[in-house]
Amino acid sequence: MKHEWHQKVAGYYEYVLNIMMILIGIVIFGFLIREIWNLAQMLSIKNISGHFTELAEQILIVFLFFEFLGIGREYFVKDAHISTDNFLYIGVTAIVRAMLVYHDQTYKTLMLAAAIFLLISAQAIYRYFRPKYRS
Repeated sequence: MKHEWHQKVAGYYEYVLNIMMILIGIVIFGFLIREIWNLAQMLSIKNISGHFTELAEQILIVFLFFEFLGIGREYFVKDAHISTDNFLYIGVTAIVRAMLVYHDQTYKTLMLAAAIFLLISAQAIYRYFRPKYRS
């Protein structure tokens, strides 16, 4: 009885959090549609070979939005639990996109490659040491 109001507050908080996640998902979906439209316009250009870097960057942006939508889906499917794996995948994708932007600066490219190595190493260590759950 003493902690009953805590449960009510937690219930309201969860309700607001779920509504905000739905709204964020709708906004991200809108941005995904916009980026797919931009990608389609870019693909309609006759000389695509001259715009390879921009095209690759646009494709990676679309992948980032797919990853964010996947995180939103996972939030609801796994009862408000989001795996660390997804954040590491998004980090690697974002850094690869940044490498496309800074490909002419050797030092920045080397640092971004080191960051990718660090994220992949963290992913391997995380998978090795995480507890194994039996179904």
